[in-house]
Amino acid sequence: MGRLKGLYEKLFKKLTFEDLKDWDRIFLYAGDILHKKEYDIEGIAGLSIRRADYRTIRHDICRKYPLPDNSVDAYQAEDVFEHIDYDKLPGVINEIYRVLKPGAYFRLSVPDYGCDILQNRSTKDASGEIVFDRDGGGSYENGQVVNGGHVWFPTYGQVRDLIQKTDFKRYEFYHYYDENGNSVTKKIDYAKGYIQRTPDHDKRVQNPYRAMSLVVDLYKD
Repeated sequence: MGRLKGLYEKLFKKLTFEDLKDWDRIFLYAGDILHKKEYDIEGIAGLSIRRADYRTIRHDICRKYPLPDNSVDAYQAEDVFEHIDYDKLPGVINEIYRVLKPGAYFRLSVPDYGCDILQNRSTKDASGEIVFDRDGGGSYENGQVVNGGHVWFPTYGQVRDLIQKTDFKRYEFYHYYDENGNSVTKKIDYAKGYIQRTPDHDKRVQNPYRAMSLVVDLYKD
């Protein structure tokens, strides 16, 4: 009977924020959760603008969460924030800060455009600035990225400045390219949130071993 119930839930149940109120631990994950064992995390709930299923809530992360303050144990955004207008992100991050419990963390990873692979595949304007990454989705029309592509191209300086506009005061960068273009790769504890595009998991940046995603953990004091 239990097996049939589990199958029924996977096929038909749609997770809601109301369901989370009964959970012992809440780990919010921005985006569609991949079907990989590394994402089988206790209390994980995906947040997707298009999907709703037994472990994913349909929700636009640019909107407020129907959750009380200090109610979430961990939050992860993996390859999502580059699809949101940069100017909107301080508000998005402050809403994450609001729902996190004191001492909880927000793990953020975005593509780092200091990486040679991302640089080489991107379209640049006459001054050498990146204007479109074809592998990031969407299309480039009339001088704008449309239909869901990367709308900004993260670097260490941009992300650092972004965080400083938010309520988070304590954070640690792990992987990134510094302002001199040097790759920094500190050890990452993947038990706190798996990340696909790092040299630990992506062969494209294993030789030489170098950063591909910018990875930073932010802590709510």
